[in-house]
Amino acid sequence: MNAASEVSFHILRFALQRVQDGDLGAALELGFTLEEIRGMEQLTLKDLSHLSRLSGHFLRMQVDHDTYRTMLNRVREEAHSEALQDALLQAGAPRSLMADLFGWGALQYSQRRKLLGVQSPCGRPGKPTEAQEQNIWDLWQAHQHHPLAQRYLETAQAAQVSVGMVVHLLQAWEQAGLMPSDH
Repeated sequence: MNAASEVSFHILRFALQRVQDGDLGAALELGFTLEEIRGMEQLTLKDLSHLSRLSGHFLRMQVDHDTYRTMLNRVREEAHSEALQDALLQAGAPRSLMADLFGWGALQYSQRRKLLGVQSPCGRPGKPTEAQEQNIWDLWQAHQHHPLAQRYLETAQAAQVSVGMVVHLLQAWEQAGLMPSDH
C-alpha cells in the first residue's frame, strides 16, 4: 500500500465507522453522497482495502496552505502564551493577576502551580526597599510598549523581585493616584 492508498483506506474506514456509529454528517462532510454512503455500508474490510488502492480514481487530497499557516501560527501563539503564563506563575504571579490577564479561576491557578511545582511562600511578602521601588517604577515605565503580561514578567525579572511585588506596588501607586488604573 502506498501513502495515498493508506490515507484513502483510513478515510474510508473512518467514514464507515462514523456512519455505523450514527454520525452520517461526518461522511457527508467528507464529500460522500447518501447513495455512496449506503453502498459503503455493504463493503467488507477486503473491499475497503481494494477500493483504497484505487484512490487516485475517487479521492483528491490537497493542502490548503493559507489555512495551514493560520493554524500553525495559532498553535505557536498558544504555545508562547502558555510559556508566558508558566513563567509568570514561576515568578510569583498572584491569582488575581492571572484572572485579570487570562481569565483563570482558582482551580486552574492552583492546578497549574501544582503541575509546575510552584510552592506558596510562607508568611507575608517582604516590603521593597526605596531603591527597589524606584527600580520597579523605572522598569515599568521602560517596558510600557510591551504587552501587559510580558510587561509584568520583564519588570519583575529585571528588578529581581516577584511578580506579586510588582502587582502590589502598582496597586498602591494606582490608589495613591500616581498612575492610571489601566496600567
